[in-house]
Amino acid sequence: MVILAAVLLASVIDLSTELRAHAQASHVPAMQATVVDSSGIIAHGAAGVAVLGRPGAVNVRDAFHIGSCAKPFTATVMATLVEEKTLAWDTPILGVFPEWRGHIRPEYTLVTVADLLSHEAGLSPFEDEAEFAHVPKVQGTVVERRRAFAEYALEQAPVVSPRTAYHYSNAGFVVAAAMAERVAGTSWESLIDQRVFRPLHMRSAGIGWPSRVWGHQFEKGKLIPVDPHGVYQLPDYFAPAGDLHMSTDDLATFLRAHLRAMRGQTTIISPATAAVMHTKRLRGGLGFGVTTFAGFENVAAYSGSADTFFTVIAVAANENVAVAVSTNAAGEDAQKAVGSMLKTLLSRYAKR
Repeated sequence: MVILAAVLLASVIDLSTELRAHAQASHVPAMQATVVDSSGIIAHGAAGVAVLGRPGAVNVRDAFHIGSCAKPFTATVMATLVEEKTLAWDTPILGVFPEWRGHIRPEYTLVTVADLLSHEAGLSPFEDEAEFAHVPKVQGTVVERRRAFAEYALEQAPVVSPRTAYHYSNAGFVVAAAMAERVAGTSWESLIDQRVFRPLHMRSAGIGWPSRVWGHQFEKGKLIPVDPHGVYQLPDYFAPAGDLHMSTDDLATFLRAHLRAMRGQTTIISPATAAVMHTKRLRGGLGFGVTTFAGFENVAAYSGSADTFFTVIAVAANENVAVAVSTNAAGEDAQKAVGSMLKTLLSRYAKR
């Protein structure tokens, strides 16, 4: 068994040298990437520094913040509840929170789980500090605070008419998580650990900023490290929309579960559920985008950044490949760096 593990490890292609050159050319502190097919990891690597100005190289075990790439995880948790028939994709918000009738805007009466997960609910995006400045201070447990924020978000006028147009919204995923917590009787934090992290053995995965690898943001034209224990924090009740960290190996393990389900094998979700999640609605699927990328059709893709990291993911089921790429910086250079590497790796390892 030890010999077999060593052989499998040796067969994985090391991308570190390529990532180092790409990170240097793109002026980002570090990059990490993993490629998988339905059998496992094909290639991975990491290069660069965990914190600019300090010693300490990154490695493939390090966790990076994945920003809005947390949304596919929340959608997957919802999918497990749908498979148990605890929820349905067409369960309306008021079907879970009937006490909100008369409190939330009437436009949201028919909004369902699927509408929330596909950004078709019409909710405000809640992407910047200006929107959060008006949110009342919420009290209680994280479950109670998440529920209070969800109700507040639903009391605000829709940005577009619900169920008629795509409009990106972080709030929609917080509302969905609150619905999951009500029907499951436990927190989103417990649900994601029990239904995704543990079954997939994602040992580097967690909530909040990673501790060893710091993110970086631009100040006065240069990248500055951002202390993960500093003042810049996301509200904890907002985690379902974008506050997870993990290595790209673990992120790709999650993508591989979707890849296999999309190719007909039951994993943490069934093929039938994968088909629903990865079928294009107005613009995307449920928790994932559905797009043409690198010349491949029906690619499940997403990107995420909480202003100090940048992560991109793609699953090309027909070509039996999935890729995750992260960097510990934000901004245009970081976005281009991970995007071009994603395209390169997806094209290189696709089974044509």
